[in-house]
Amino acid sequence: MSFSDYTLNEFVEELASKSSTPGGGSTAGLGGALASALALMVIRLTKDSEIEQFTTELEDLKSEALRLIDEDSESFDKVMAAFRLPKETEAEQEERSKQIQEALKGASITPLNTMKLGLKVLEIAREVATEGNPNAASDIGVAGLMALSTVKGGSYNVLINAESLKDEKVATELKDEASEIISKSERLAAEIEEIVESKI
Repeated sequence: MSFSDYTLNEFVEELASKSSTPGGGSTAGLGGALASALALMVIRLTKDSEIEQFTTELEDLKSEALRLIDEDSESFDKVMAAFRLPKETEAEQEERSKQIQEALKGASITPLNTMKLGLKVLEIAREVATEGNPNAASDIGVAGLMALSTVKGGSYNVLINAESLKDEKVATELKDEASEIISKSERLAAEIEEIVESKI
């Protein structure tokens, strides 16, 4: 059973347990799903508007965010499994090191994808904030905050895993891309906040 199939109570209790997964990365993914859902709600509360064109994309983003909840946990489990590999012989040590690096790379790429998703939601939320039903301004405001949390939460997981990569070129590329996404996301989030606060 995937974490995205848990009830809200089950997910929160599992999150609060001593198990490492689900953790922050999965929570960032959940934030993306919630942000997408809130943006969808505002669109559906807004009649005869051009923002209806974003409905299908947001549905896809919502589904992708739910998938990333599990993918993040799985990628972390792979890192832990790699660290548990035997290291008695030189050959085992080499193989273990190789597996750890591969797992860390995967554990960096998944939250980077979560960040990209959050950015896409913010781009759409910016349009929804402008054109959406003003009575739902607070809702799209919360969507913007959740999407920004998705981006920043994902970035923490990118950075902590990239820091342990021996391939400095890959690590730098991951960090640079994360930084660029954060910059764009913060600008969009500020614009959404300004629009929302002008309507409430």
